[in-house]
Amino acid sequence: MPASSGPASPARTRISAPRLIWHGRGRYIRVLGTIRQLQQALWQHRDLLRSKDEDARMPLHEDVATAVAELCRRNGGAWIKFAQFLSCRPDLLPPPYIDAFTALREDAPSAHFDDVQPWLEELLGKDWASTFSAFNIIPVASASIAQVHRATLADGTEVAVKLQLPRVRQEFHEDAAALRALTRVLAPLLREVDLRQVVNQLIATTERELDFNEEARHLEEFSALPHGPNIRVPRVFPALCSERLLVTEWMEGPSLSQILEADDETRIKPLLETLLDSTLQQVLEFGLFHADPHPGNFIAMDSKTLAVLDLGAVEHLSAEDRQRYTLLLMALLKSDGTPLLPLFEAAGFGGVDEARLTLLSQALIAAREHDATLASNLRTLMDEFRRLHLRIPDPFVAMVRVLITVGGLMTRYSIPFRWPALNG
Repeated sequence: MPASSGPASPARTRISAPRLIWHGRGRYIRVLGTIRQLQQALWQHRDLLRSKDEDARMPLHEDVATAVAELCRRNGGAWIKFAQFLSCRPDLLPPPYIDAFTALREDAPSAHFDDVQPWLEELLGKDWASTFSAFNIIPVASASIAQVHRATLADGTEVAVKLQLPRVRQEFHEDAAALRALTRVLAPLLREVDLRQVVNQLIATTERELDFNEEARHLEEFSALPHGPNIRVPRVFPALCSERLLVTEWMEGPSLSQILEADDETRIKPLLETLLDSTLQQVLEFGLFHADPHPGNFIAMDSKTLAVLDLGAVEHLSAEDRQRYTLLLMALLKSDGTPLLPLFEAAGFGGVDEARLTLLSQALIAAREHDATLASNLRTLMDEFRRLHLRIPDPFVAMVRVLITVGGLMTRYSIPFRWPALNG
């Protein structure tokens, strides 16, 4: 099929429950084994489940978190995506879960090209090879739901071909059903959290990330913003993109992760300063920001320039929300006596009262005595929000999650976190 005619649209199919169970039987067996293991642990420690002292329950949380993280690692695919989502929600889960899920990495083995080629034929037609003058059958990167191949279009343009792995979408539906079953077992241990709501949100978020049309739209929207001179966004080739295929301009260079691992001090500081400046511009000026800014999602194109990859997850903030959230964070992190209750209410929080705010202020003051870094204070803030059962707007969670990620990198490499709104 010529490139100009575009890929065929994949048909959505409804898969019956018995078929889901049969095809997912290996992963279901592991889920059932983990459920039995957790049920035994919760029964043995049933006295702790009745306790209101979360610190007393922490060893049980650690055991459960380890078991669930191991299940996600072994099942792979959407389970890794589930874990990644939850690792970014310290407002919902105690620290043992955040630590266990953060440790998971998407170093999934790549699919053999014999399995991938029929997929390309379905998406681009049987003469898919005519679209390219070169196509490297060995992927340059593999993750839980997709792998990336380097290729050259017929006109000589070098591109990255992100291909969703076969069976990922079918397995996602299987895994969503199993995750809901697991949730029912964990509900007594995490009774402070509406797990059903959280899991439904998690499943909806993951399903959106499985639609590469969504990522293509994010890339085009993101590239239209007036970024600084040291930020590059790859061009998208819409005629070749579909729900399971994303073709973008090839960005040459090592990932920021590779540079950090190599401990190349001459390159680390200027590149991280670029990342910080861009993140603050996205959050404070654009109101559209990369929601997963880990170093593997950036390519170092020269000593200061970063190319932004993997925009499957972006978040939007209205101008009003940016102002309200910034004022709230300023007041919380500076502790300058500003009345907090009106700021929380204006920002859309629920469950806030003066008694809870007094406890929150005390916890933040105690935390600053041990670690005054922005990332640490924000982690404490989110943990205390969870302990106090506050209802937090999702955009606020996304913003703070990004600031924790980027702020942690700045702290690690001794780079000042220059947020004018907080330093002014």
